[in-house]
Amino acid sequence: MVTAAASAPVRRALVALVALALLYGVVSEIGSRVLPRRIWMATHYIEDVELTPRYASLAEEAVFLVRAGILQASVLVSSGRVLAGVLLGAAVGLPLGLAMGRAAGLESLLGPWVAFFRFTPAFALLPLYVLWFGFGEGPRVGLIATAVAIVTLHGAFEGARRIPRVYLDAAASLGAGRVLVLRRLVLPAALPSLVSSVRIATALAWVTIVVAELIKPAMPSLGYLLALAGAYPRVPTIVVAIATTGVLVLVSDVAVLVAYRWATRWMRRRVG
Repeated sequence: MVTAAASAPVRRALVALVALALLYGVVSEIGSRVLPRRIWMATHYIEDVELTPRYASLAEEAVFLVRAGILQASVLVSSGRVLAGVLLGAAVGLPLGLAMGRAAGLESLLGPWVAFFRFTPAFALLPLYVLWFGFGEGPRVGLIATAVAIVTLHGAFEGARRIPRVYLDAAASLGAGRVLVLRRLVLPAALPSLVSSVRIATALAWVTIVVAELIKPAMPSLGYLLALAGAYPRVPTIVVAIATTGVLVLVSDVAVLVAYRWATRWMRRRVG
């Protein structure tokens, strides 16, 4: 059953969340007694700042953000941008990576470019994307899609390259065409690498969205909410936004794992 197979990653995610919550509770109690509540910001002091807000302050801030509709709207807008960037980047990276893994000539042609962009931070492309696409959704989604495409391309390439040559020769000797080889051999064999790259790329997309949403920042969005809270500063708002982003990353990761287990339900798995 898919539900039973998905229970393990869900349990691990819940255990990680509980452990992190307990750790933060201890840190916030210690910090509220030890850390100063008066901080220097550029040109002046700011009074009554909770550097490690307690859960009561976080709950109060979360209730305010929810009642005002800010948090829900920010989650919807940022999630939509991440989803669009992941789908666009994966749609480019996965097929291109599989093609590079199967065609030596294509690997030689595109390999240097892939290596170049792989080690180029996506944030460095931000000014160029603004000039190309303006201040709308284009540079935000494009920045995420670029980061996702590089990661998924590399994962698909490695997955296609690791297929034993004897399998390909056996398929060819049996008269299998390219489409059949791709559908029945390459894709199933490369699937673990494909899913692993999508998992990494999805987490990277949530990292990238924070910077991407600073392009002509406007509410609602999680990135702008973080930037706005840091300017005042409102530490409870920052912590709530970070926690919300972390939960969204975990939900995305579990969703990818569930989809993978459903797609590979024919595979043998170790018990325990």
